[in-house]
Amino acid sequence: MTSYSTVETSKQVLLSTFEHNLPVLPEVWANVNCVEFTTDSAQPLIPIVLKAHESFAALKALEGIIAVTLCKKRFGDNKDIKALVNCNHAALFPAMSFLSTVDGIPKWDPEMKQKIKDTDLNQVYSNIYRRMLTNIYRTKDGRFYHLHASLNATPTFQALGLPSYDEEKNEKARAQRAIETITQQLTSDVIDSMIRDIKQAGSPCLTRAEFLDSSHGKHISSRPLFELSQLESTSPALKLSPQGPNILSGVKVLDLTRVIAGPVITRTLAEYGAQVMRITNHNLPDQSYYAVDFNFGKRTIDLDLKSPEGRKVFEKLLEDVDVIVDGYRPGAIARLGYGPDDLLKRFAGARGFVYVKESCYGEGGEWSDRPGWQQIADSVSGVSWANGQALGLEEPVPPPFPLADFGAGELGCIATLNALHHRLIKGGSYYTSVSLVKYNDWLMSLGPYPKQLWKTMAKAHGLEDSLKLSHQSNFDEVGLTAITSIQRLHPHLREDPELMQEATLTHFGAVKTQGPVVRIEPYKTATKGWLNVTRPAGYDLPTGWAVELQ
Repeated sequence: MTSYSTVETSKQVLLSTFEHNLPVLPEVWANVNCVEFTTDSAQPLIPIVLKAHESFAALKALEGIIAVTLCKKRFGDNKDIKALVNCNHAALFPAMSFLSTVDGIPKWDPEMKQKIKDTDLNQVYSNIYRRMLTNIYRTKDGRFYHLHASLNATPTFQALGLPSYDEEKNEKARAQRAIETITQQLTSDVIDSMIRDIKQAGSPCLTRAEFLDSSHGKHISSRPLFELSQLESTSPALKLSPQGPNILSGVKVLDLTRVIAGPVITRTLAEYGAQVMRITNHNLPDQSYYAVDFNFGKRTIDLDLKSPEGRKVFEKLLEDVDVIVDGYRPGAIARLGYGPDDLLKRFAGARGFVYVKESCYGEGGEWSDRPGWQQIADSVSGVSWANGQALGLEEPVPPPFPLADFGAGELGCIATLNALHHRLIKGGSYYTSVSLVKYNDWLMSLGPYPKQLWKTMAKAHGLEDSLKLSHQSNFDEVGLTAITSIQRLHPHLREDPELMQEATLTHFGAVKTQGPVVRIEPYKTATKGWLNVTRPAGYDLPTGWAVELQ
């Protein structure tokens, strides 16, 4: 077998992204050669048959290309500026929360509960019975369906005729048996209709061919990696001080997101020095642990956007905002009066803005209004079936790590940088959007690894035993299996100072997390611009943008 190269494949994947009708300006194309990939490997790190390793290296390179373009525009410097991308570090980007620690403790350690703020208001993570709702289950017609607890499992349990809580079944195997006993009495289509009726997340597990044959699959596969549209053209161009010091210094970002994909967008923008204000509401549930990794570089304030007091504070912040990132269900923020059309009326062309929408299914298409999550995107797009079949099974298996969440999050950062570049050059306001399903569609389009390479990878990771994983292996189980084998093969990872950074004085304790992947040279600080250390939700007082970040 010809020697495989993750760097060379990443280069090919990067070049292929420009064949997807990316809505970028000519200056971006001119900087394609600024990327330098480092750390080649003959064997990809992530144990999956799909080219996830190379996809993240390529996307980080695309991020670097646009960052270099912004760097030249902001600082008026046309000398040889490089974007350095360590391919192995990029590959581990979606494994961030499986590598990070607080006082040396990983996220799955029971002691972690004592170190983080509990935002799991509906016990979809802490109660095993409710947690097991988020899983793939067999159906009456011999198919598979991925249910999801979302942030409240009760509506789906009620629709299935199961108790919302059941302490006798508060154990993985018993919970899964109870749920699958019901799903095997219903066809996949019946379950899907039921889930749609109660407006919850869920999806039949489709093969790649089935997805592409659907109306939504045809739509998504025809779309670019991210969407961009100009909302108005009369507002003045964005002005950024040439003093910086970082590429996005002075850019104000309102973060209206939860869980993974949306917070990843704003975390990465914060790496470039953006001033990010994350807004959460203590009455709304979230996944507790992710604040540890995803709140780096941010202030976090608690606001109720349905209350007069909360709206007053929020509208004051809007007066100076440059970017709004919306990761809630389609239409949720607009129903509060803060969607892109509302902002157009509010600003009336006096100032421009970028509105970033992250969703599961993407813009347009039959399923665009459906709620969704990482696991749902994997099931509907064919990723879970591809993973299961590569493991020698005739059933879908979730992939290791939240690839689609981080993929959409990275695309969201790229899309935001690109929209800001449009504002710098042309003025105006822009709407840009990304989706988990589009990332997965693109990942699948890259094709699998060569058979011999995958056989070698599977053997190295101990995946030859097909009984190790199954359709009932949930997100955490598959992720832990992957990170355990990766660390066995690469025991130095958590001690790599270029991969992991440590913040010793945080509210949580000493946090070790993944640092920026893209390095802009010679601007040493251009991608180490976090303005503050991580913190829990609602940590800061809602006193406006002028407060000094720490």
